[in-house]
Amino acid sequence: MVLTDVGLISHVVAAFSFASLAIAATFRQHRRMAYLLAVAAALTAGWALVFVFAVRGDAVAMRALTLAETVRSTTWIAFLLVVLRPSWQLDQRGRLSFLIAGGLGFVVALQLVLDALGVADSAQQGQQTAIGQLFIISRLTVAMSGLVMAHNLYLQSAASGRSGGRMLAIGVGGILVYDLNLYTLAFLLPPVSPDLFNIRGAANSITVPLLLLSAREAWVARVQVSRQVVFHTLSFTMIGFYLIAMAALAYGLRLAGGNWGLLLQVSFLFATIILGFVVLFSPRFRAALRVTIAKNFFAYKYDYRQEWPRFIATVSQTGTSAGTLQERVIQAVCAVVDSPGGVLLIPDDVALTPAAEWHLKAGNVAPVPHDSGMARFLASRQRVIDFDEMRADFGDYDDVILPYWAVADRRIWLGVPLIHLDSLAGFLVLERSMVDRALNWEDFDLLRTLGRQAASYIAESSTQVALDEAGKFEEFNRRFAFIIHDIKNLVSQLSLVARNAERHADNPAFRADMVATLQSSVGKMNDLLARLAPRVTARGEAVAERVALLELLRQVVAIKRLAHRPLTLHVGGDETMDGELTIFGDSGRIEQLLLHLVQNAIDASDPEAPITLTARRDGGSAVIDVADRGTGMSQRFIAQELFKPFRSTKPGGFGIGAYEAREIARSHGGRLEVESREGQGSNFRIVLPLADAALAVAAQ
Repeated sequence: MVLTDVGLISHVVAAFSFASLAIAATFRQHRRMAYLLAVAAALTAGWALVFVFAVRGDAVAMRALTLAETVRSTTWIAFLLVVLRPSWQLDQRGRLSFLIAGGLGFVVALQLVLDALGVADSAQQGQQTAIGQLFIISRLTVAMSGLVMAHNLYLQSAASGRSGGRMLAIGVGGILVYDLNLYTLAFLLPPVSPDLFNIRGAANSITVPLLLLSAREAWVARVQVSRQVVFHTLSFTMIGFYLIAMAALAYGLRLAGGNWGLLLQVSFLFATIILGFVVLFSPRFRAALRVTIAKNFFAYKYDYRQEWPRFIATVSQTGTSAGTLQERVIQAVCAVVDSPGGVLLIPDDVALTPAAEWHLKAGNVAPVPHDSGMARFLASRQRVIDFDEMRADFGDYDDVILPYWAVADRRIWLGVPLIHLDSLAGFLVLERSMVDRALNWEDFDLLRTLGRQAASYIAESSTQVALDEAGKFEEFNRRFAFIIHDIKNLVSQLSLVARNAERHADNPAFRADMVATLQSSVGKMNDLLARLAPRVTARGEAVAERVALLELLRQVVAIKRLAHRPLTLHVGGDETMDGELTIFGDSGRIEQLLLHLVQNAIDASDPEAPITLTARRDGGSAVIDVADRGTGMSQRFIAQELFKPFRSTKPGGFGIGAYEAREIARSHGGRLEVESREGQGSNFRIVLPLADAALAVAAQ
């Protein structure tokens, strides 16, 4: 290597600068760290002096130059390790300490051996021998290791808002970045650049002010490691060493490839770089790396400073691309355990029913009835369910029977109850994580807490929906008041016509005017009815009177058959069941319930399509089915739209018929069930308690 006068001046400046840093650091108040900085600066100044004597022709200095560089680089890396030792908890983590010390010790020892063998001269002059390339690769490894530590220190210092640690990381990182660039160019475009080699001393001197300013703060006390920093650090480390290893293999291909060597080298390097980035950005790889970090670097598996803000940010997303709140809740919980997808079940009158899913690849998750063992377990124990434990008949699950949809499909992994105000507000089923992970108390506690938080979001959303619906009813009542006012005006007008008719009925002109007035009034009333339809009745408490259902059904069929001839009534048993199908309630509201459902069936059917009403007794309940073969409805429409007020698919409809029918059934202690398939028809089933059963319950 040609050593020039530029190199002499450059390294004289470096020797003076680092010697001054060593003296200044000795008198800083943070004595222990300052002394270590002073030692590193003094050895760097010694390396610069060795370079100066080598330029002057000293034979001993020429032989010791590469050894001095090794000592200088090793000292700065050791200094960074001491600074980072508390945050990395090296004193408590013997395995990690052994891996770091063993790895760096091996590389440094290899460099010292190569220095002793005098390999540096041939490597720096561009002689592409295997041992020469090994020397340059070892230099690259040392520089890369130091940069990883400096990167870690910088991120932690930036997070804590302390400038001293950041300046220290930039200063040491500047020294190592120069070495990395110097030897990377030497490896790819040999030999080592004489200009870069000689000017290195002056370039290193630029970092001295940063190192001097950094000595004002106690870096160790301020630096705290986080999972995000460890994740980025390990990723950065793996990229660096992967590229170094691939470059070495590419060099071997070039040596062995003859005339094709350069082509093989370039092709191999390009392919390995592409492969490296594909693996690095793979969700499975990132999940596996996070699990490895949690196992080996931290006492706890989760960084709650990161998990909570991420959970809240996911649930709080807005915009069409963010999906519904229920989908965002699934996504937020899945992200915590690296689950690829899940489904949310929400309670209705009969069961916990699937209401939303997010990237679900497992088989269909069926409803969980409220009277099943699993629903009772979730409501009473409020525990996270590990389906693997249930499949293995292990764990305290109160002998709950595993649902059929989770028996064979091993992708079904976890069940998270959503508890709000000590009641079950939902149930999350998560798919298996992208990597195998052992679950412990921390996983279950975090999932249970997230379930409670998610339940509060869902409950708040449901409350808001209820408020919105109440606002719509208020708006409807306001419009109704205006319509009543218009009707009153019409009544007044018609009353006047009726009074005048007694006196002027024989007057042809009056009769013509009366007919015009009546026609106008009829037109106005039709407009009002169109604005008001469907009719809304008062929602008071049900009148406690006996209602004969069969008689009421015959009346409804007689009325509606005028509009739809293929409407029929069938009675389970015989026509003498009138006394047996008697309920307590309001006959007017029950009639309204039946008229709503029959009219909906007529609207959904062709003129000649049959519509059947069936009445029967089932235990203590009366069961009425209204079945048609009309257009049918999708499961999504039934779950999300059918029973929502003011949502109608009919032009001019207010969309409250099905909603009102269900509320009437509920107010009588019954329920309304729906079965439908698109293109095949629908069946609305009304279940109401019979009068004798209601009396028996009241007596108890």
